[in-house]
Amino acid sequence: MRASSGAATRCARPGADLMARLLKPSWIPTPLVAASEQPPVLIAPVRPPGAWRTWLVLGTAMSLAIVFLGRWLTRRFDRRAFAVRVRRAVERVGGLWIKAGQLVSLRVDLLPVELCEELAKLQTQALGFPPARAREIVERELGAPLDVVFDRWDEAPIAAASIGQVHRARLRREQTWVAVKIQKPASAELFARDLALVRRAVAVLKVLQVYRHMNWDAGMHELRQIVKEELDFGYEGSMMRRMRRNLRRHRVYVPKVFSRYSTPRVLVTELAPAVFMADYIRVAREDPPRLERWLIENDVDPRRVGRRLAWSLERQILEDNLFHGDLHPGNIGLLRGNRVALIDFGTTNFTDVEYLRKFEVFIRAIASEQHAKAADVALLLCARLPVIDTSMVREHLVRALRAWHARALVRALPYHVRSLNSLTLDVMRTLLGFRCTMEWAWLRLHRAMSTLDASLVQLYPRIDFRGLTARYLAQADRRRRRLVTSPETARRTVAAAARVPEIQERVRDYAAFQTQAIRRQAQRFRGVARKVSSATAALLELAMIAAWLQTAAVAALAVHGAFPSWIDRAVGPQVAAAIERLPHLDPQPAALVLLLDVWVLFAMRRVRRELIRRDVDLARHSAAAAG
Repeated sequence: MRASSGAATRCARPGADLMARLLKPSWIPTPLVAASEQPPVLIAPVRPPGAWRTWLVLGTAMSLAIVFLGRWLTRRFDRRAFAVRVRRAVERVGGLWIKAGQLVSLRVDLLPVELCEELAKLQTQALGFPPARAREIVERELGAPLDVVFDRWDEAPIAAASIGQVHRARLRREQTWVAVKIQKPASAELFARDLALVRRAVAVLKVLQVYRHMNWDAGMHELRQIVKEELDFGYEGSMMRRMRRNLRRHRVYVPKVFSRYSTPRVLVTELAPAVFMADYIRVAREDPPRLERWLIENDVDPRRVGRRLAWSLERQILEDNLFHGDLHPGNIGLLRGNRVALIDFGTTNFTDVEYLRKFEVFIRAIASEQHAKAADVALLLCARLPVIDTSMVREHLVRALRAWHARALVRALPYHVRSLNSLTLDVMRTLLGFRCTMEWAWLRLHRAMSTLDASLVQLYPRIDFRGLTARYLAQADRRRRRLVTSPETARRTVAAAARVPEIQERVRDYAAFQTQAIRRQAQRFRGVARKVSSATAALLELAMIAAWLQTAAVAALAVHGAFPSWIDRAVGPQVAAAIERLPHLDPQPAALVLLLDVWVLFAMRRVRRELIRRDVDLARHSAAAAG
């Protein structure tokens, strides 16, 4: 959407309506870290993508492969050190490889934990591009000179990532300080080239059958969707508006989006003057007394903030079905009075409703200590199950869940062994031991919980996750009961009653559709069953022929041993001479072998007749289903 030059030149003070929708001044905390203490964003000229990009990626991959082989052959390979090297290499290459690394880090069910932990640290800190180029992009996108839209503009960016950078400015008309996110020049070309390289790399991995259970095709689909959303800031703006409405009920603040000044390459949002958890963690480590003074001055109780964040994420996932998928410390801001603000909604996810219901049952079973039920649901949450004994998998899952519950009760244990992230990780490791892989939906949920852990461990290290989740579920149930008994629900019920005939018709259509689907599944199953039955019957027929031949041979040997002259007269001297060279059987062992052969022949005959009968029945049922 382009800004109107005439509208932008009006310098009227914002009205009461706008002020009511912005962050209240009384919520703004005092600074914890001075602006002079913040490291500046380094600037580098933008280099258009070309063949050099391909050689950079290939060279980086070759160097990592050489290091890996050298360390492995000399038995000096260290997983953690190599994972750090991989992360730094990905950061150096930048571009879409940052996003690909973050996506791969979700596969904690397949890849080494050390590698996933390091790739999860890829927070896309990158070099900025020249301020003059930023001005050009903003003016071209808004269709007006910069000073017409903004009366203040900071030339130096306050943050930078692989996709763009953020400038601090003040809107002239609204007199509001904003964060202006600007897409880096040539980002579309860069991402397209990188995506082609990733696609070729995945093709090689599939041919070499590296991590065959990885489901590379689904991963490529996820990456293409990420590229589509990253290159259009409209997605982030839309998600931000929806999350702003939802999180207002959670008492979590989301900055306002100024749609009139936002385009696919420029996103203008309210500047959140919060103290971000990244600074909180750094000061807690370097200057604890300073942090303690700030907490008292701004009426902030870390434990209450931690509970609010944990409950909000659970509510986003289970009730709103729209959750912030990247709650790392740089995206969580602290406000006065235990209030919280969230920024950067580029990674906002939702879950298929059916899958979400299963996940909720899993969480409720964990909270109520129904470990066997949780294990059963965990199997339903898998992407695929190989041909295994599920009772054994279930037994191992129950053990893992009970072990986590025992750890969660001991608050003296380290945070990372008691967290929900630890629980989901234990479930994935247990399932991987039986070659069961998880859906991408599960991995996104796991990612959201694991990124929040970096803040919760600082805010509330002794948190009781099982008790906290049980309290959240009780609150969620109360909210649902209030919703059912509200006047609005009553009005909707009356309106729905008028649509009963239409609903009945839809139910009949759905039932008919489901019946056809079940019938097709049954036909496919019967087809497979008929093939298996026919093949087994044919094999049994061959086995029966072989058994008859073996029985005849045993009988001939027995008769020859007892009455050799009969054999000579019956088959002639040449065949008799050949039989003479075979070992002789005494009458008693021969009789036992013959009785056993006869019993086996009759058993195989009964099984073959039963298979043929079932084959005929399946054919009749298939014909009836087709009719």
